[in-house]
Amino acid sequence: MKRDSLPGCWRDFADALGAGIDRIVLYGPSGTGKTYAALREGVASAGAHRLVCTEDMTAADVTGCWMPTAGGQFEWLDGAAVRAWRGDGVLGGRLVVDEADRAAGDVLALLLAVCDTDGSARFDHPATGAAITPLPGFSVVMTTNLEHPEELPSALRDRFPVAIEIDAPHPDAIELLPEDLRDAAMATAVAPSSRRASLRAFYAYARLRESLEPERAARLAFGADRGREIADALAIDAAELGA
Repeated sequence: MKRDSLPGCWRDFADALGAGIDRIVLYGPSGTGKTYAALREGVASAGAHRLVCTEDMTAADVTGCWMPTAGGQFEWLDGAAVRAWRGDGVLGGRLVVDEADRAAGDVLALLLAVCDTDGSARFDHPATGAAITPLPGFSVVMTTNLEHPEELPSALRDRFPVAIEIDAPHPDAIELLPEDLRDAAMATAVAPSSRRASLRAFYAYARLRESLEPERAARLAFGADRGREIADALAIDAAELGA
């Protein structure tokens, strides 16, 4: 999609990447395409690697761990951050850190090191003893559903000089929906929390209605009350288009 046709928040994201900013926070309502865009926008051949933060995650998810092999030995498997650092061997990749505010304790400290400036970040590989540092081109995009980036741990927020509020669904993510659902999805994705419905729910609804009645599909995807409202609104839109 052409840059000029993007909503303002997504133009900001594209322009920040284009200017060489390699540490960016995308914050705002869930289900607006933050992760979708982070995994695709400005990602070159080195690829993108996703890290979903939870309270139960360990250092293995971030940097790697020893795993048993079929032969009874152990081999080291790199975590998402180290894979992104290594990239394609020439250029570093993109690390997408989802919901970093949910990380705690030792993992949060590890994320601070991983997301630090390229000149400071370093990991001594347990298998080889080699010092691993991010290859040129490595970038980090962090996503969070927090309404204000200041709610992130201060040391983590300090690693990211640019924070962009996502107040509109990503157009490419909207275009994955059937055409008759796109306007409703755009309107409800950033509605007040009590009226909000994420793009994920619309994707589920689109799939469900292929084999179920629309009302039942809406109830399963959006919940009883909200599903009834959305189904009624879609039916009115369809009737107006057919009039």
